[in-house]
Amino acid sequence: MDYLVFILLILFLIFVLILLSRIDQRTRNKWRKSAYDLLEMEIPDREEVLKTIKHLRLYGGRIRRDKESQQLISRLHERLDAMGKTQDSEREK
Repeated sequence: MDYLVFILLILFLIFVLILLSRIDQRTRNKWRKSAYDLLEMEIPDREEVLKTIKHLRLYGGRIRRDKESQQLISRLHERLDAMGKTQDSEREK
């Protein structure tokens, strides 16, 4: 009987591991899609860009960095800088 409980516990832990990895992958893909949508917009919302950068850093990986997420972060930073420059030039007029 002890073997059965041990096997069931191991199977449950494997199931939880698979479930968590799928949820993490789904969330990571959601923020990547959001980043691509913001890059395609002509004038994206500044707060939304900042929130997307934050979440891309969070889901980009700690030990093994996701190269695509890093590229999206840098492109969003460039976009954010360009938005800041255009807002400054509009204020001067």
